[in-house]
Amino acid sequence: MTKQRTNKSNPFLVSEQVKSILHAHGLSKVFNYSDYDCFKRKAARAFNRAQEIANLFIEEHQAESDLTEYIF
Repeated sequence: MTKQRTNKSNPFLVSEQVKSILHAHGLSKVFNYSDYDCFKRKAARAFNRAQEIANLFIEEHQAESDLTEYIF
């Protein structure tokens, strides 16, 4: 009997925490792993790495919010 691999996300992974923070700020579409690896090296000594990496994403992609496509 073989095990099937499930595609569940682990909420304790730093990348999943960063995705969650970006989603809360309306920037879920800007997450990519090449930028994530670069920002992870920059935030290596930060106390809260996930928040620091998310802040770097937010600084880099301020004008690319998910919410700009909606008409209010």
